[in-house]
Amino acid sequence: MKATFKLALIFLWIVSINFLAGQTSEVTKHLQIITPPLKGTADKANEILLQNKRVALSINRDTGAINSVYDKQLALSYPQQGIGFELKTSTGVVTGKKAKQLKVTDQQVKMIFSAEGLDVTLYYSLGKEDHFAEKWLEIKTHNGESFFLESVVLEDLRSQVFKDIHFHDDNTIWHCPINLFLRGEKGGCFAGIQYPYWDLQERGKEGFRLAYTANYQVSKNEVNISEKYFIGVYRKEGIDRVSQGPYPGRGRYPFIKKFGGMSQHFKGGIPNPVTEVPVEVLDWGEVWAMKKFMRHVLPNDLQVPEKGYWVWQNGWWAGLWDVNKSILDNLKQAGIHDVMTAHTWYGRGVHPSTPPYISKMRMSPMGFSKDQEIAGMPGPGDIKKGLNHGDQVSAKVFLDNFVKDKFTPEFILPKAMKKFHQYGKEIGVHVNSFSIASIYFDHRPEWAAIDENGKLCEYLFGRKVSCFANDEYVDFIYQITEHIFDKFEPRWWAWDGRWLSYWEVGAYRPGAKGAGEDLCYAKNHGHLPGDNRYKEWKNILNFLKKLKERYPKICLESYYGLQRGGPWVLRRLNSAYHYYETHGADMNRLQSWHQQNDRFRPVYKNSLDLFGKDKESFRFNLIAGLSISSYCMVGEAYPQFADQENREFFKKWRAWASENLDYLSVKRDLFDSPCNLALDGSAHIIGDRGYLFLFRGGFDASLNKKSALRASIPINRWLQLNEAPGQLYQIKEIYPNEGKVLATVSYGDEFLYDMPSDPAVILSLQPVAKGSHLSSFTVSKSDAQIIPAFTQYNAPALADKRLWSFDSLSESVLSNFKSQKFTLSSKQDLCEGVVGKALRFNAGSKGIELGDFNLVEPASLSFWLKPESVSWLW
Repeated sequence: MKATFKLALIFLWIVSINFLAGQTSEVTKHLQIITPPLKGTADKANEILLQNKRVALSINRDTGAINSVYDKQLALSYPQQGIGFELKTSTGVVTGKKAKQLKVTDQQVKMIFSAEGLDVTLYYSLGKEDHFAEKWLEIKTHNGESFFLESVVLEDLRSQVFKDIHFHDDNTIWHCPINLFLRGEKGGCFAGIQYPYWDLQERGKEGFRLAYTANYQVSKNEVNISEKYFIGVYRKEGIDRVSQGPYPGRGRYPFIKKFGGMSQHFKGGIPNPVTEVPVEVLDWGEVWAMKKFMRHVLPNDLQVPEKGYWVWQNGWWAGLWDVNKSILDNLKQAGIHDVMTAHTWYGRGVHPSTPPYISKMRMSPMGFSKDQEIAGMPGPGDIKKGLNHGDQVSAKVFLDNFVKDKFTPEFILPKAMKKFHQYGKEIGVHVNSFSIASIYFDHRPEWAAIDENGKLCEYLFGRKVSCFANDEYVDFIYQITEHIFDKFEPRWWAWDGRWLSYWEVGAYRPGAKGAGEDLCYAKNHGHLPGDNRYKEWKNILNFLKKLKERYPKICLESYYGLQRGGPWVLRRLNSAYHYYETHGADMNRLQSWHQQNDRFRPVYKNSLDLFGKDKESFRFNLIAGLSISSYCMVGEAYPQFADQENREFFKKWRAWASENLDYLSVKRDLFDSPCNLALDGSAHIIGDRGYLFLFRGGFDASLNKKSALRASIPINRWLQLNEAPGQLYQIKEIYPNEGKVLATVSYGDEFLYDMPSDPAVILSLQPVAKGSHLSSFTVSKSDAQIIPAFTQYNAPALADKRLWSFDSLSESVLSNFKSQKFTLSSKQDLCEGVVGKALRFNAGSKGIELGDFNLVEPASLSFWLKPESVSWLW
């Protein structure tokens, strides 16, 4: 069989290949001698081997330093010289020199050191199925006395086996550190500290020193538990993930017209490109290894109020200010049993201000300001003026009209909210609320955060804030929260606004500074002036841990306030909000993609807003939302539940989601970031079966509705399938054509699928018995644009702007690269290529000459060839 291509091409190559002329290739400089951990040698007596079936760590039994990490799957060893630890206190430096006690089990190494009046216990942990190990310290004094801990060094690594050591942060303007990738030829290691403030010294490809500053007074009899260091292994896949964070830089996201609340992050508008977040290229194997590790750090073990696919209504997004019974009746009719008030503090305030009812509280004994029993609930326009709910005196009641020096021991709801809350209890729709995180109390000005100029720190619109590193303040906030939780029994609660001492929304920051730290310089909070990071972090995590342990069934979320904490802050939170306020299904998927593949956040920690202004958009938002998170927040889609067809559609797919919740709790993205290409989607696979979601980009912008698109998806382990050569799978359409059998394919095949006019598709993939009839793809659209999964921009070209684009054809386009020389023949024109636009060479054309690309070996150039027609000769 022979294909005859009816076109003529001549390429005259003048590409630099100096290494063929006798120069030494760079490749030889990275040659590794790969050996397993040493056995039966003289060094074995000084070695501890901590291992499972996936990885082995060789650890020095004297110092606790890692000697090597061995990847059993790839049979690759990564020798290194590190340290056990190094501590700096106010009295000196303590290092691990000679352990005085040693205990080794199958999954843990425990080493005890004593020096400079300290007892330091060093731990290594390795789970049975893990591809990583964790290291941490327990630090205390011999006699239980207090001491000042300045800094902790958890690793000081040197090695000669890595090609590159790449620092990876969360790809945002907040720059939260995530990990380091230690890259080899076939794989490598990943390492880091589970903490958002690193002291990192980079040594190129030869190593790093990784520490953090504590500047923390350890109390008498307190055992300080360090942050955790981690190191693991990954398998290189040879396919690239390219990201510049959730920003529209460098001409990306052609199918997005609006970027929601992104403008809040920048003074003077959104820069294009966002230069402080450079383009980053990772191997998908690096991403998947870190995502698997992050599921260990953030396990799926937190409860939500109901089993299955839980749904709740956000009253703020829906504008449900005028609370009345009909709201709760409508939600019950849709099968939704939780609503968040549009107001903060159960009707006492409006985000982002601090309501006087809270700020004017009595501290001891705790008391709430007594109003004159005529206070209305605040409206969105003016926090000081109440809404008229019919049972109030008027719509102009001032909310801070309190009885002087009178307080009530209990939090009292405004009358309208009290009726709303009580009716919700009667019909089974629970009324929940939310609050701001940092509150300034009039009677405790000493708790306030102080800036470097001695002034009170402020957040949005001049609101004063307190310091979360102050133990007294944290204790009082917990007391208030506990009181409200006990009295009103919410099933959901969230915080919005500043927690960490950081301006995440730089557009609102007074003065010249934008997004960045806003540290506390107070001298009476138990931290050094200008360094409250560590103590604040500890207090926030302990506050959330204490709440979650006492109220395990309450869903806890955070919006703004903890973004700088990255994924490390999410352990006791069910989820945290997007990078910025969103406005539809496309932006939901875009932000979810970056949460997954930049921050490595597990899908069950993602936030989801359900939008929909009409029946079509409501349905698309609902189906698209199933791929984003394992529970759902209804936003502006609230009015759509008045339609019975919408309610029935919602109930059907909510029941499907509940039945398949385990699959929706795992996710691998198939394509580039949503709305960067015309097609996006994800795989939700466990073992040998699961689901595929596919979406047309540009729905919210009314783009890409009728274009012919063909997805090309490899049926292999990249989907998270078990590796099973020879296994057969049946692929069915679940939505929009329920039950339609599409193909029976074999492991390793390429599955092709033409997108229908519907913008959302769900496919099922299940194993079938060997011997089943193989059925292949039937072409329905001969002119379809093929979009292959796991193939993105040419990564090196994007990174240095040498992307050869034929979106338009002219002499200037073809000659705008300084080091290239192009010759345009007279018989070339543009046509649709395999991916995007292409040059067409008609018969007899002279071709095109490519000059010196100034590429450094090793390098590759790729060309797609697409004939006008194919004739088969037998």
